[in-house]
Amino acid sequence: MDRRDFVQRGATLGGAAALLSFNPIGADAEQVSKELREIAPELARLKSRAPDAPAPITETERVARREKAQRLMKELGYSAMLIEPGANMTYFSGIDWGRSERLFALILPQTGKGIVISPAFEEQRAANQVDGRFEIRVWQENESPEALIAGVLKQWGIATGKLAVDGSARTFVFNELALAVPAMQMGTAEPITNACRGVKTAHEIEIMQFANLITLDAYRAAHKTLRAGMTQAELAKNVSEAFSKLGYPGGALVLFGESSAYPHGLPKPRSLEDNQVVLIDGGTTVHGYQSDITRTVVFGRPAPEAQKVFDIVHEAQRQALAFAGPGKKCGEVDGTARKVIADAGYGPDYRTFTHRLGHGIGLEGHEWPYLVRGSQIVIQPGMTFSDEPGIYQYGKFGIRLEDIMAITENGAEMMTPPQTSLSPML
Repeated sequence: MDRRDFVQRGATLGGAAALLSFNPIGADAEQVSKELREIAPELARLKSRAPDAPAPITETERVARREKAQRLMKELGYSAMLIEPGANMTYFSGIDWGRSERLFALILPQTGKGIVISPAFEEQRAANQVDGRFEIRVWQENESPEALIAGVLKQWGIATGKLAVDGSARTFVFNELALAVPAMQMGTAEPITNACRGVKTAHEIEIMQFANLITLDAYRAAHKTLRAGMTQAELAKNVSEAFSKLGYPGGALVLFGESSAYPHGLPKPRSLEDNQVVLIDGGTTVHGYQSDITRTVVFGRPAPEAQKVFDIVHEAQRQALAFAGPGKKCGEVDGTARKVIADAGYGPDYRTFTHRLGHGIGLEGHEWPYLVRGSQIVIQPGMTFSDEPGIYQYGKFGIRLEDIMAITENGAEMMTPPQTSLSPML
């Protein structure tokens, strides 16, 4: 379960948001369509955008990724790298596999082709995804997968070398490997995986921009369904339906009024009232790449204070975008936005702007690097971040604006047009 799933499911239990997607499995399609027309005709008119999507990542691109990882392994003194299922495995191999107590892994040597480690009874399923690109070594239920890995490393002549282990690997995997290859040094693979995944290619950015534009379309359609008395869960359902009509899975955290003052909501249901703040934060996935957008609007006439706060947050987002670029440090970008909010009287520090400015994004909704105070990470072209300042006043409301920016050779550009008004009709 990723961060977005966790937040949304937790909020759902308290009535703050709906599940990530609403999929009436087994329901009559004609009846579902009829209900959509009756409840939300704005959604029924949406058409799938899937035919317009950029091409998915190719094996040629993944080969280049593995070659870059191998160059980094050589520079850092690692003999091999072990990757568990998840975003790293998807990135380097395109293999989509769930984690369980049975170890499935990809081992990539410093030179040459990798080897997939698989439970024996899953060999055919693994072969379907591997498609001849890697050798598959299997282990039986009474055997140790770590011992199998030790044998591979010995065969490669690196049993006393240095192994880079997936930074997201479970503790038991690390511990069992340490016992299986006691003469081998082990360290985190994060310097390798971060250097690869943290800098996107033009193709990756194209896919991500498409995903974010789909998200914006879904929000615009869902905003048209706003009505007094609707619940947060109802609007979240409409957002999910909008994504579905556009051809992609997706959903959002939905917060009304006072709930918006808490970045991840309050554990109680809430119905929409006139002139109330409405915050939507969510996204979709295209070819595995995530989007993440937050829009905060007012259902009716914005109160003067809400308009004032919106203008400040909008300026903080704008200045962070203008400042970001190659050579700048992640912490400096956070400081740029935070200064705008503090200078406007909503500081100091984290008093009302309670979280970091942003996070990296790609195959995961939140990934390295982060725009957070004190970070000395130097920004490079191809990095992608959320730019999401906010002001949260407990007992009143919160306003957060979030778009994804891509670092260019000369600065930074948003993947979607930034919000310019509290009107839900824009």
